[in-house]
Amino acid sequence: MRASVFTPAAISSFFAARIRREDGSPIDDPLEAGAVGGGFALRAGVRTSASVRLREGGGIRIRVLINGREEEAPTTRAAASMVLGRIGVPGADVEIRHESSVPIGSGFGTSASGAMGAALAISIAMGRPLPVVEASRVAHAADVVSGTGLGTAEGLVAGGIGLVVEPGALWRGRVEKIPLPRSLVVVAVHFGPIDKRMMLRSPDALEGANRAGREALRRVLASPDVRTLMSEARRFAEESGMGDREMLSVADDLVRAGALGATQNMIGRAVHAVVRRADLGRVVAEASRHGGDVIVSGIHDGGPVSWSRGRADPGGWAGPSGAPCSRPGRAGYWTAT
Repeated sequence: MRASVFTPAAISSFFAARIRREDGSPIDDPLEAGAVGGGFALRAGVRTSASVRLREGGGIRIRVLINGREEEAPTTRAAASMVLGRIGVPGADVEIRHESSVPIGSGFGTSASGAMGAALAISIAMGRPLPVVEASRVAHAADVVSGTGLGTAEGLVAGGIGLVVEPGALWRGRVEKIPLPRSLVVVAVHFGPIDKRMMLRSPDALEGANRAGREALRRVLASPDVRTLMSEARRFAEESGMGDREMLSVADDLVRAGALGATQNMIGRAVHAVVRRADLGRVVAEASRHGGDVIVSGIHDGGPVSWSRGRADPGGWAGPSGAPCSRPGRAGYWTAT
């Protein structure tokens, strides 16, 4: 039994976490913990294929490959275990293959995206398809318990330019969207992964981000457009203490080259800029000058897509001439615009 799903990548531009109650006690329910914030769903993303082979004797064995390499992938494994438990599968061999056209561990939301893709693909393969919101709840819980994210899954449902305005899994959490001008493209520059798990579990490390993130959200909601979001995200990076000077210098260079706004991915050693298609060439040229991997993607104004081989790939990647790249993850690769 096999099924495949595309889920968008999701860049977080700013955030404020909620992992403790007002009295300081920790929130133990992963569906209640979460974050508010804003960011972008991308046409670049994760294509997930899942195969399930039932077997007698009980026990679940899960194998995860990312871009052809076997990986631990704790968030995907957690989501797969949750879905199999929900369906009531006593024993199975499960193989999950992720093909990601964005970098891993760099603020592109791949942990939640892969987890949501796995939840959907497994449930479809088993003939027990989950509704998208339920799959997002699984991905949210898996992201929180694995320490890889706090609110990305909600953005994967909303798509476009999304705002999480109440923390927690849907429908405890609440999302809004900023109108999407069709002429906009996201240009990102990636310099390497970081491990953010300890940071996302530390109230002290998050104190500055929470204060700055709540203020950023308040100002964006007062003037909900992409320019406001990007200017507030840039301010958030400074005021929260989460911004890296090198990353923010790159972001400022992209704005000088013509981007509407740019800031650091939250959380990762990567920068993203929002660009009009008419200005794309100049911004990409500037991005390429900094030596990182350059990613160019349209904004995905929707949620996950079930697909099969032989159909058009909703998450395909292409070079600036429209020619497909040889594989994701190589230096200087491009993604779908």
